Amino acid sequence: MLKFKLLILGIVVWTLSIGPLKNLVRADNLGERTVKSVCTTCHRIEGNPISRKNKKAPDLIWAGNKYQPQWLEEWLQNPKQRLYPVGYDFHPKRKLPHLALPADTATAVVKYLALMKDPRIQEGIMKPGTSEQIQKGKKLYQEHACTNCHWTPANTRRGYTGGKSSTSFLEMGTRLKADWVYRFNLNPNDFVPESGAYIPKPPLPDSDIHAITVYMMTFG
Repeated sequence: MLKFKLLILGIVVWTLSIGPLKNLVRADNLGERTVKSVCTTCHRIEGNPISRKNKKAPDLIWAGNKYQPQWLEEWLQNPKQRLYPVGYDFHPKRKLPHLALPADTATAVVKYLALMKDPRIQEGIMKPGTSEQIQKGKKLYQEHACTNCHWTPANTRRGYTGGKSSTSFLEMGTRLKADWVYRFNLNPNDFVPESGAYIPKPPLPDSDIHAITVYMMTFG
């Protein structure tokens, strides 16, 4: 009888311990499950770079290199900031509001996306720029008319100026990682073929791209 009671007690203890364990496993998998079952309805998380016209939304293949975690976690919970003013690739269906996620799900998704990195993007290259580099970058940004296509912070009534045919640069400094912006600026077609991104001919030297990136990272 005593052995039987001890057996029952052991089963109860095991049941109570395995419950939290299941919850822990479920929590650990939340980010991966959400990305693969929800996010991939619009975003790609693997494969070779393809043009905008062949996909519904930006790739997340290199999300770990691209997005600053704090910004992404907050935006996923309240995605009101317009990243593509006229919709991704001018497509009406791609202008629909982004799905808002609960706080715990957003945190889990950001942790999972942080694992997605591209070996072409070297980390730690970009450092805060000097005032001279920032001024040089600002001059180059204006000379190459970047505001023709991108919302750019400005001392105006709206708080910005520029065209809206491409990605908004508002809050760039808190939204994207500098190493990603620099590598993308070197050759946008490496990540979004046929993107229509303006590339000077002949291409600018890396030092100019660096200066432009330093300036862009002051936005926001």
